[in-house]
Amino acid sequence: MTLPPRDQLLRLRRTLLAYTASILHLLLCWLLFGAGFMSLSLGGMLVLSFVVLASGVLFLLSIWLNLNLRFHDPSLTLVQMCWAIAVVFISAYFVENLRALFLMMVLVVMMFGAFRLRLGGFVRVGLFTLLCYAVLMAALWWRGAAIEPRVELIQALEFFVLVLGVSLLGLEMSSLRNVLQQRNHDLHQALERIQQLAITDELTGLYNRRFANELMSQQKALADRGQYGFVVCLIDLDYFKTVNDRFGHAGGDAVLRQLAELFRHTVRDVDFIARLGGEEFLLLLSRTDTAGAEHLVGRLQEALRDKLWEGFGALRLTFSVGLSAYRGDEPWEDTLQRADAALYQAKEEGRDRLKSL
Repeated sequence: MTLPPRDQLLRLRRTLLAYTASILHLLLCWLLFGAGFMSLSLGGMLVLSFVVLASGVLFLLSIWLNLNLRFHDPSLTLVQMCWAIAVVFISAYFVENLRALFLMMVLVVMMFGAFRLRLGGFVRVGLFTLLCYAVLMAALWWRGAAIEPRVELIQALEFFVLVLGVSLLGLEMSSLRNVLQQRNHDLHQALERIQQLAITDELTGLYNRRFANELMSQQKALADRGQYGFVVCLIDLDYFKTVNDRFGHAGGDAVLRQLAELFRHTVRDVDFIARLGGEEFLLLLSRTDTAGAEHLVGRLQEALRDKLWEGFGALRLTFSVGLSAYRGDEPWEDTLQRADAALYQAKEEGRDRLKSL
């Protein structure tokens, strides 16, 4: 059975916590019923128990089945709080002498608002609580219960002062939670940015030398397990010093950035391209052999010869390539060293060519 997404699991956990509080309240009702403080029949207690238990199950199922996602607030916080407050006031109607103490359960319900509610939500819950209190008093008066106005007024004032205090505390907790979430989000973005900077070349946006070494180690591990081979290509631009002399280092940097774009659009998604420094690049070709690597390098050479360099007129560039395929169980440094030796031969033989060792 597939578990719900993480956000849904968090909502399910909070709803289960609220459901547990409702069950504890129900147990308290049964305790008072057994002690003779509840003016409710056994049948009435069974109905109350069924309503509390069934409503909790419905809330849990709505989240488990993703039905809550149809609503503006998927957590259903406001709905669950209002329902729980209504149940507390309904059960308080049947308590004889412990009504004021019984209503303190509302304060527990208010604390659950700290998870999600903002100021508007707390105001709505407060108004709903006031309405429930007024209905309770009217129902008790209609039933003919003995009500002392002065005592009830003092109890009501005390109750709403406590509700207001708990609401303000919950609002502060909600605000702190939102601030913490925002800071965690900012920290997560900062860490992603730091990780990105740690593996990429600042000028070209390609992978850097340090991450290229990690890629080589990963490719060797995969190749040693027999999954596939790989080929290493060392690429060095020919006579790049003349570009810096002609256009300055800023112009040379612009050319390198355009070259990086050319590489990104030409190599396959499964391949990796890194800048080792200066005008030297490493191309790591996965799931290929020497013939496939030579074909791809040929395409790169043709694309470079036909490249129109934006802002540099009739500039024409070539590169030399040293190529080496990984040989089973050897250190990846040996593969890289052969590619470097092949690159040296290509440059010695006149540049703008590919050599393989």
